[in-house]
Amino acid sequence: MLTNNKQEVADVQNSVVNQAQGDIIIHNGITAETAMEICKCVVRSELAIYTQQANETAHKRLDEISEKTIDRISSLKQDLLQRFNEPAIQIALNETFKSHIAVGDEELEENLIDLLIERLNVQDRTTEQAIIDEARQIIPKLSPTTIALLTVIVFSKIVFPYNKAKLEELIKKLSPVIHRIQNITALDAEYLKQVGCGSGNHMMVVNSSFEKTLMTDYELIFREPLSIEDFNKIQQKYSNGDLNRFRIIFSLFDTIGNKMLFKIPKQQGINEHIYTILDRASITAIIDESKSYTRPFTEEEIRDYFASIDTNWRNVFELLKQRHVQGLQLTPVGIYIGIRQLSKICGELIPIELFFQS
Repeated sequence: MLTNNKQEVADVQNSVVNQAQGDIIIHNGITAETAMEICKCVVRSELAIYTQQANETAHKRLDEISEKTIDRISSLKQDLLQRFNEPAIQIALNETFKSHIAVGDEELEENLIDLLIERLNVQDRTTEQAIIDEARQIIPKLSPTTIALLTVIVFSKIVFPYNKAKLEELIKKLSPVIHRIQNITALDAEYLKQVGCGSGNHMMVVNSSFEKTLMTDYELIFREPLSIEDFNKIQQKYSNGDLNRFRIIFSLFDTIGNKMLFKIPKQQGINEHIYTILDRASITAIIDESKSYTRPFTEEEIRDYFASIDTNWRNVFELLKQRHVQGLQLTPVGIYIGIRQLSKICGELIPIELFFQS
């Protein structure tokens, strides 16, 4: 019932919800379904100003995102569900629903729900909370093309601790993303700055190309493999007949046919535990001697390698040399949006700190 600007919704999943001038208070616990009903009540009241056709579309979209959100949050722990009692989380839920209602895009809907759940997992008044809340406001303003550009730029700046096979798998997964950025313009890059995802100017020029960066960041992977004969020379020299030392040396390599290739992109990626068995100087000597037997890829060979996976990578290498892209320096929220897209593609969490370690 509605009197004196106070709305009471009773017996909603064994809870009572009081709304007074937009403030919502929940008593006696909360469930995923209860949280959705609370927010839907508020949003529905705002839909009253829509025309009949817009109202019908809006209600349909509201029901869609409510059902999907319930599916996603119903498995959360009770302490996270209890956070729906907090005004900040109810505001985030309200904004999530209204952003989807305005556009109705399925991909955006998924991103908004993801961000809502990420928001539940961080505490208020932290840097992570501030970045997530900014991302929730910015993502509805971005096109799939500009999100793809952020994703590719972040990919180009991170050194993934992968062997060549896993790196190749990631490159393959990026194919739908690189297809979206074929027609990126200077306007797209400038717009990303306008909405807070980047800074800088188009006059900035980076001397190092993406190809050269890959040659440095993945120096042990983007090179010819080591022959078995040369590997045996190295392991005999540095293992000195010790089985544990041999196992450590062998663990640094992947066997590819009758060749050996390092599992790590560069020495900085070696697990510190290894140094407790084989000293750092010996590891460095093994890497240096292995490199002396093999030739690193040229820039053209790196481009050919990526193009053998998807020919559109040739366009990406050229795009990353354009002034309007080189001059785009990503902000923390721009990095966050790009990294969370990469995390979805990889199927594993990529910590934002990895960007700043590269």
